[in-house]
Amino acid sequence: MPNGHVLVVEDDDTIRRLLIEYLKQHALLTVEGARDAIEALHFVAQEAYSVIILDLMMPKMSGVDFLDSLRALTEDPSVKAMETAPAVLVITAAPAAALSDSVIRKRAPDVVRAVFRKPLDVAALADCVKKYLRYDPARR
Repeated sequence: MPNGHVLVVEDDDTIRRLLIEYLKQHALLTVEGARDAIEALHFVAQEAYSVIILDLMMPKMSGVDFLDSLRALTEDPSVKAMETAPAVLVITAAPAAALSDSVIRKRAPDVVRAVFRKPLDVAALADCVKKYLRYDPARR
């Protein structure tokens, strides 16, 4: 895997640590973790990330609300802090029948690049991270 900067946003400590360690061991990455979307917004305001791995269901602020905030940071002139948003890879325990991939993607079509269901296929997620490390908004 090439070099890159990744943020894992996951409220489950075990899953967050597993993803961080796996990505660090299999790539030359800087990987950081946030316990919730509020903490993730603080990270994003201070650092440019190539990829964000985002859980949808979290306390305090959901992943969906984080996507809305990320869109504001790239589009709303009153709070614009970045030119382009990082690629977001969504992870969720919600069954596809209850929350389809297309519904998730429609929430932030220019940002969400993939949806992964729990239990996670960590190797497939890592391959997807690799694909978007050098994020180009034109590549989908």
